[in-house]
Amino acid sequence: MIEVKNLSAAYDGIPVFSDLNFSLADSSFTALCGKNGSGKSTLLSLMTGIIPTGLKYTGDILIDGKSVFKEKRNLLAQKVSLLLQSEAPAWNLSVRQFVETGLYSYGRMPQSECRKAVDEALEKIGISDFADKKIFNISGGEFQKCRLARCFVQKTPLMLFDEPAEKLDLPFQLQFLEQIQKLGKTILFSIHDINLAALFAQDYLLISKGSLIQGKTDQIFTPELLSAAFSASTTIYTHPLKNVPQVLFN
Repeated sequence: MIEVKNLSAAYDGIPVFSDLNFSLADSSFTALCGKNGSGKSTLLSLMTGIIPTGLKYTGDILIDGKSVFKEKRNLLAQKVSLLLQSEAPAWNLSVRQFVETGLYSYGRMPQSECRKAVDEALEKIGISDFADKKIFNISGGEFQKCRLARCFVQKTPLMLFDEPAEKLDLPFQLQFLEQIQKLGKTILFSIHDINLAALFAQDYLLISKGSLIQGKTDQIFTPELLSAAFSASTTIYTHPLKNVPQVLFN
């Protein structure tokens, strides 16, 4: 269980969001939405105990009753993993070696145990067939899967994703979100495309004008809430195939 309590954040005295309070149920799959600059990435960073440069915050974030800001980094890395919005690999590791770096928080492990954990992650994400390829020689979509496998190998009950589908072709966006949904973890993912989110999520955190609204699909997809959150007039309609609400920004 993760709980965010009275969380406020500001850069150079300019508020990002104020007095956020919410919790995520175990094994929930939740979309974090809001317009650019609303604080989605800042919130995800703070939920891993990382305080961005220049940020001042008040409040607390608890995982299993312990503050992420007081927990030792290696122990916290066994509870929560984060897939950043973008990443440029620094070393030309093999895919297997890259995924293995997700085990750093566990210290020295027997080689057989380490290999078993990596093999499980590679198979779960579907990248075993190019495990020996070098990171510099694979596609962007394949690298995104490698990053997902690295998160999975951490074996954290809570996984955070910052725009996991950004810059991917639409078919792969759908495939990727479907893949993380099937991991069976407690997952919070930020996303710009709220219509895409509606194809998968039933739970939402919507940051609107510095405040947070938590709700189900039918509670979030209203013209009043979405117009205020995205500073645009909206029309709600139903997806012709999926029978879920969608929004048209007028």
